Amino acid sequence: MKKTISLLLCLFLVFGLAACSSSKQEEFNWTREGTFQDENGNYLMIYLSEDIDHPGWSVGLYTEEEMLGWFLMPGEGNTLHGNLVPDYEEGEFIVTVSEEGEDGVMVEVEGGETYHFAPVDMPDATIFVSINTEGMGAIDYVEGEETPEHDPEYPFQSAQINIAEPATYTILATPHMGWKFVKWTKNGEDLSTEALLTLELAESADLIAVFEMDEDWVNPLAFLEGDFVCDRANANVSVTDEDVFVTIDWANSATEVARWDIIGHVDPDTLELAFEYCTKRNLVFNDAGEITDETTEYENGTGTIVFHEDGSGFTWSDDQSGYTDLAFERLPEEE
Repeated sequence: MKKTISLLLCLFLVFGLAACSSSKQEEFNWTREGTFQDENGNYLMIYLSEDIDHPGWSVGLYTEEEMLGWFLMPGEGNTLHGNLVPDYEEGEFIVTVSEEGEDGVMVEVEGGETYHFAPVDMPDATIFVSINTEGMGAIDYVEGEETPEHDPEYPFQSAQINIAEPATYTILATPHMGWKFVKWTKNGEDLSTEALLTLELAESADLIAVFEMDEDWVNPLAFLEGDFVCDRANANVSVTDEDVFVTIDWANSATEVARWDIIGHVDPDTLELAFEYCTKRNLVFNDAGEITDETTEYENGTGTIVFHEDGSGFTWSDDQSGYTDLAFERLPEEE
């Protein structure tokens, strides 16, 4: 993966940069700030945070394998220490950052690599290219003429490329389910009807990928919708574009129900839904069918649902509850 000034500048913008209070600097004598590079072309950025909710130092590490950045606090000695994975994401990338030599920085990754950085001057960007979408679709881009990879799980609707000199980029427009790509525009003017473009970015510009609804499109997963039953449990399945929603109610008594709300993507080849965002709630109803009490047992539950090829039912496995391959059958439609 090529390292580009545009990615570095985007990383720079993520962290919110400026100064902490002078008293903080007096307490902790950290002096290394700015952009650093090692002999392998990896980059490091360190700046004092101005975010009152995240005191400390904003640190970004950009290597061939990782592009990470978050806020670090003082560690033992004159070091910065913490997790470079943001709080809103899962996982850990624990690092200790220390000053090295007269102006260098060393980054030690817990259980991993050690990097040695020296300060580097980054040229100022003079060409600013924004890429956005109109309608429901995603964009991807890379420097050079290779086709960028599209990640359907984490699609991008916008991007910003900031570069110091002209460069060639390849950009790709991918429509969401039920939509179709129409055209690219540049500064409001029609540019191309090809979804994949290779362009020389030599001046600032606004690029927009235009999508519109495909009125002839039929959701291939629509046959999964319906009501299902398994012993004392009832389930409802609904489909919206790329998402499948499953609600399972398990009656513990005439007035108490355990409810699972599940959302995820179904693999069209295997018809398997591997979910990570299941919420289980315990509900109490009165005689009028109204919820009078509600408690959440867990969120972000995991498991799988595998649908039958003919849509007649599915099997459900829930990791937290311990249910494995419970078989649900479709209820006949009311005439």
